[in-house]
Amino acid sequence: MAEERVESQGFYEMLWDCEFCSTKGLLAKSQRHCPECGAKQNSDKRYFPPEGQEKRVDGHRYEGADRYCPACNAPMGAKANNCANCGSPMDAAREVKGVAAPVPPPRPRRKLWPWLVLAAAVVFALGFGIWYRFIRTKAATLAVASHTWERAIEVEEFAEARDSAWHGSVPYDARGVSCHREQRSSRQIPDGEECHNERHDKKDGTFEVLKKCKTKYRSEPIYDDRCSYTVLRWQTSPADSARLSGHGLTAEWPALTLPAVGPQPVLGARRAGKRSESFTLELEGGQTCDVSEAVWRKYADGAKVNVEVRASSGKIVCSSL
Repeated sequence: MAEERVESQGFYEMLWDCEFCSTKGLLAKSQRHCPECGAKQNSDKRYFPPEGQEKRVDGHRYEGADRYCPACNAPMGAKANNCANCGSPMDAAREVKGVAAPVPPPRPRRKLWPWLVLAAAVVFALGFGIWYRFIRTKAATLAVASHTWERAIEVEEFAEARDSAWHGSVPYDARGVSCHREQRSSRQIPDGEECHNERHDKKDGTFEVLKKCKTKYRSEPIYDDRCSYTVLRWQTSPADSARLSGHGLTAEWPALTLPAVGPQPVLGARRAGKRSESFTLELEGGQTCDVSEAVWRKYADGAKVNVEVRASSGKIVCSSL
């Protein structure tokens, strides 16, 4: 998160209106009494001046918030020992109230709760329907009809392969390397600032304007060399893979006869690669489940198995085996 820079733009006078003679727009710092009728200032009635009509307080030194006189309730400066209005000591005087900076009125919101209730009801009904139709299960007993299996061995061939990589990742044995410039990533570059002013009531008859700025950033592309090349690697040859399948509990690997490969394979050399296998239980009604070898060997042909099935369709839940 970008760090915010704060800069003071100076101090300005708050305003207040006289409650007795209705004189308006009096200066809260320099006019502690109404010049028309002499009434003392009510600090609770202070307010920010309109934009463009602020009066700057040059050389102002903030000493703290005003305090209410305990005897006459007149606002006095933070360093006053006695009230200038009635002379009462300012011991244990409390701070005057502050004024929050004005904020734009929020846009009127439409009432959303009826729509939220309706949406919740629809989601609940839909969820219940999915559960009832597709998820709900019941217990059943099915017989194992047969066992089937399939095993495969991939064949790998040492052959030329085309590939591409960033320049720093090109293999040492690559041949026919051809590179071009391409955008690899991007970085954020400072590009000026976004600023706004905020008013803060200092509670001594003035307010301070603070300029708050955050750095703006722009995205700048980072380029690198993207290279295409040819390299000799072991590659899977699906057409030459060996497969074997059958029924019963005796699973075998397919026979695969390949010439031996030396420590330095030559172009066109072949070898046995990854092995894979699958085991399937077929139950009465033609339903099948692909399971682990341990589960597959657990049940004999004709054995009765307690399982879970979908209540609506009768389809077996294979994980219950």
